[in-house]
Amino acid sequence: MITKEQALVYASMDRHGVIYSENGYAAGLFVLGAELYVAPRERTQLRLDMLDVQEDYWMRFNEHLVRMGYQSEKKPDEQRCNLKNGENPFPWVRREIGNFNPLDAYANQIYCKPEHPDFPDRRKFKIFPWESGFMVVSEDENELSFHGASIPISDGKGGLHFDILRDCMLAWAKRLRPAHGLAGLAIKMSDTTTDGPYIHPTLKKYIGLDVHDPLEFAFEAREIHNRIKCVNWLTVLGDAILEELGGLAVVKNALEPECTLYPYPGGVMIQAGEAPRLGDVDVSGSSELLIPYRKVASITRPVRFMDYKSSLFRVEKPLIGKEEAKKWVSRFD
Repeated sequence: MITKEQALVYASMDRHGVIYSENGYAAGLFVLGAELYVAPRERTQLRLDMLDVQEDYWMRFNEHLVRMGYQSEKKPDEQRCNLKNGENPFPWVRREIGNFNPLDAYANQIYCKPEHPDFPDRRKFKIFPWESGFMVVSEDENELSFHGASIPISDGKGGLHFDILRDCMLAWAKRLRPAHGLAGLAIKMSDTTTDGPYIHPTLKKYIGLDVHDPLEFAFEAREIHNRIKCVNWLTVLGDAILEELGGLAVVKNALEPECTLYPYPGGVMIQAGEAPRLGDVDVSGSSELLIPYRKVASITRPVRFMDYKSSLFRVEKPLIGKEEAKKWVSRFD
């Protein structure tokens, strides 16, 4: 059970979980992040499936969403527009797709205002805690498409978004049938401020955090569809990866009772413990709370992506980015 004191700590992260750059800009923010990676399939239907998932995000959280970036058949370059309160834009977006060229990548994004009470100068805070974005690669590319979404950790009323994150992730996995994915506590980086040396130290202190940047991982993985980024509170494995690990029964036997499994047509979602964990290496007892994470990491180690050419975050010299990325994705070993 999460205690009242623990819930207050989680809720405070929406405001106090800011990573600052040396010039006082926000370089990162603690959020709940979700990422789903989809192996190549027929692009027209995949675009529509991605829009269905994004529409579900909008249906749940539209009161916080104010802008959309979209593409259309007539205007394949990204356009931006304001969202009208309560007016569902997705029927219109689907019509605008028309016969979109399958040889062009397709992306769509909905997001909130980048606001934070500790940043009266809005130029210093360019992070969108409420955001859904996806990219469907072109028909001639044999690479991963993805959907990424983030929400604040708390609802601002004393509750936490853990249950709704689990519900969203399972619903979206059923719709997209991804090759793999993950969700939980994460750092979302600024759209304008380089993460520089700021993100990496935080990742080393709080090992339960993911780096929420699905585009960066998709760029690293390229045409490798059957290797996962890493694990988090929620880890999604598609049927192909599940079969490589020995099947659902083998995985279930290795993970229960510490973990809960949610099978669905196309794969399984694994929940590592009752709640996401920060994994503060300086706090006594944190390691025990991460036992479910370590169990998931252990059984998925054979299918972990390790062929990094660059990194998922920047590091200070003389550290080498790709080597630090390998250490980070192996942090639960």
